[in-house]
Amino acid sequence: MFSKSLAVLALVASASAFSPAAKPSFTTKLFEVDPNPKPTDGGQAQEMGWSMGGEAHTRNPTPVESDDPRKTIPEGESFEEYMKRRAAE
Repeated sequence: MFSKSLAVLALVASASAFSPAAKPSFTTKLFEVDPNPKPTDGGQAQEMGWSMGGEAHTRNPTPVESDDPRKTIPEGESFEEYMKRRAAE
């Protein structure tokens, strides 16, 4: 009888070892953190990589001519030119 109860106990213990862990019903969060905070002023916006209008710096850039070709920004095509080129493809 002792060996039978020992076998059942071993079976129950081994089955519970592979069951998923229960999730705790409580949290340890003290406050909510915003993963994408918005800048409060212009200096902070530029530091965070935002433009003053809240758009990316590379959207519709002004053309820049420089002696260094890596720093030259050519004038982009207009939307009409883009649509014509796209229709021709």
